[in-house]
Amino acid sequence: MTSSNNRLHKNRCWLTVSRAKWIKNNLLLILVILGVIAGFGIGFGVRLIHPSDSVLLWTGLPGDLYMRMLKATLLPLIVSSIIAGTSSMDPKSSGKVGSISLAYIIITNGIGSILGIAVGFMINPGEGQSISADTNKQNQPNTRNLLPEDMFADLIRNLFPDNMVAATMQKSQTIYTKQMRLVEQNLTLGSTNETVEYLKRSVGTASGTNILGLIIICAALGTAAAQIGGAALLFVQFFKAVYLIITKVLGWIVWFTPIGVASLIAVSIAGANQLEETFASLGYFVLTVTTGIAIHQLVYIPILYLAFMRKSPFRFIGTLAKPYITGFAPPSSAIAIPEMMRTCEEKHGVDKSVSGFVVPLAASLNRDGSCIFITVTAVYIAQLAGADLNAGSIITMTVLITVNSLAIPAVTSASIVTLLIVLSSLNIEPVNIGLIMALEWFTDRIRTSSNVMSSVLCTIITNKLSKIRNLDPPAEINETLESEIKIDISEVNSTTKL
Repeated sequence: MTSSNNRLHKNRCWLTVSRAKWIKNNLLLILVILGVIAGFGIGFGVRLIHPSDSVLLWTGLPGDLYMRMLKATLLPLIVSSIIAGTSSMDPKSSGKVGSISLAYIIITNGIGSILGIAVGFMINPGEGQSISADTNKQNQPNTRNLLPEDMFADLIRNLFPDNMVAATMQKSQTIYTKQMRLVEQNLTLGSTNETVEYLKRSVGTASGTNILGLIIICAALGTAAAQIGGAALLFVQFFKAVYLIITKVLGWIVWFTPIGVASLIAVSIAGANQLEETFASLGYFVLTVTTGIAIHQLVYIPILYLAFMRKSPFRFIGTLAKPYITGFAPPSSAIAIPEMMRTCEEKHGVDKSVSGFVVPLAASLNRDGSCIFITVTAVYIAQLAGADLNAGSIITMTVLITVNSLAIPAVTSASIVTLLIVLSSLNIEPVNIGLIMALEWFTDRIRTSSNVMSSVLCTIITNKLSKIRNLDPPAEINETLESEIKIDISEVNSTTKL
């Protein structure tokens, strides 16, 4: 009897210890989930009192501070991780990693567009709808007269920045300015001059980090350091030290995530205009977008992971909780870069050189969720406008959205801007864009979470398919350089004393 009691006591102690260990290991995730729940609760609660601008200001201030802290560490993290990572790979491995990740991004963006088309025609959200066209221009984004060729030109320019320092603060962007010119008109009674207004295209700049340009520059510097070898050891070690320091700082900031997430979600819901009315009038549209995103996250991503990794996708989905929520709250794939890198390295054993290069690249170009949203919205608007969507129009729409997804401009509601450009190319009148913009607080978050999941999978698959050959210098080179550094320092000290 005594032995059985002792056994029960040991089992209870073991269960208590295992539960405590599980809670300790997942404490941050638990707090973040509680933050999401609190954010929705606070947001809907604040809406009931019809909050003023001051209430919204203080509700969103903790989230704003959280975003500022993350943005402050984002640039040095990207620069240091890419330089340190590419310097540890030979040029062939770097090229292989880049080509695999780009192929994944282009193919999955295309599949996202096809999925959006399929879901759109399966539910037909605009069929039989008699919603009046929204003529309110206040909520409509400014497309700045952009054309598809302008977007691609900006993309190419930003890949090759003309100033390494300026790339950290601004990026190239096509702008149109109004100009006046005299036009001579020949009439029967004589010639007259008339002033005509026209738009002049020029290359300007927009505030924001040129992440693509920095990736190219840092990859080139890291590759050059790998070819130089031991002479570049101090250069490489400096950026490795920067990476470790920034990672440590991020470890402190990450504990503010629950507060930041709650604040960002609360202020977005509390400040949304006509929330209930918009959901009611666009119910089928919301259902279609949500269905497409759900299929992408719960069916497509797990199948793709299972096909390449030959492992259970359920564990993979479980490891995405932190980067998923981090990208969901702002919403921003770029803000989730640190958490995506940490998940890839710690949970899936991805080489740091691979994650340091692929994660920022995928966060900049991988738009699965955005492609689903744009295609569903295009189908919805086309059906509302009564446009004939034949096979040619569908193929054109799919190709345009897939290609344009790689060159989404750096403006607010960038997916809406891309949508307007695609609709203009198909000669479809943009109906109800203002109402769709009113749902951005919701649709932007769910499509960003899909982008985050796909970016993590892109990194894992790239690491699987590319065999990295590490070029870290051997220990004897380190010892030789360290001895030379000590000699130089001793000579400097002796000279100073004299």
